[in-house]
Amino acid sequence: MNEKKEKPKYGWYVKKLIITCIILGLFGISLFVLSFLFGNWVRFFFIIVGIVVVLFFLWPGFGMALMNIIITKNLKKQKEIEMPMVQESPKILDIGCGTGRTAIKIAKDLKNGGYLYGIDVYNKVAIGGNSLETVKQNARIEGVQDKTSFGYGSALDIPFEDETFNVVNLSSVLHELHIKNEISKALEEAYRVLKPGGWLIVGEWNKFSWQLICYCGVFCFVFKDHNFWREIIEQQGFGIKAQLNNGGFYLFSAQKPKN
Repeated sequence: MNEKKEKPKYGWYVKKLIITCIILGLFGISLFVLSFLFGNWVRFFFIIVGIVVVLFFLWPGFGMALMNIIITKNLKKQKEIEMPMVQESPKILDIGCGTGRTAIKIAKDLKNGGYLYGIDVYNKVAIGGNSLETVKQNARIEGVQDKTSFGYGSALDIPFEDETFNVVNLSSVLHELHIKNEISKALEEAYRVLKPGGWLIVGEWNKFSWQLICYCGVFCFVFKDHNFWREIIEQQGFGIKAQLNNGGFYLFSAQKPKN
């Protein structure tokens, strides 16, 4: 009898927010239905409030749920900027590694030696089941535990020495900082721990992309325009070498000057 293969648990992004939005959205539908039991201004009031609640909560609730399903299904098919690892045995840092969805994929693709370090504050609100134990378990299941190491750490205070890494990856992390000064600080920290000539990879949703609006509805205001990301990366001294629009999700490849 074959044993059931153990599967990694990468969790859903903003799972609790999705559940909350759907519950509130269903309440909006209830108001809309109940409106037909009343007359005059009460019916009008219930209809308007019901429609507003559905637009503000049910739409992004189902949209973000769909986004998680699509991301999970198409993870191996997604276009990515090729990780610029021409060095032998590159040292890679994945900031905000979460449950290891991106970090483990990078580690699997290492073909010339190398080692990946992942750090996170392990916010369970952002990703369902997010914890240090989970990411270590996922790395073991995926067979990359010998070339990965994970621990606690913030993008604003990276716990490594200057000029340690060949590549720093920041995927869907910077928008969570919200304040421009904090975003700049995180990029300064990435610059500090990169070796001269090292590479920075940044991935963020474009605020005005139709894909993001379909997924998040009014919650798209949380994100920034792709031009904002390009400008702030360059302001920290990086030279952007490539930019890829991956269905509204922008990937930037930038290099720290060699001298």
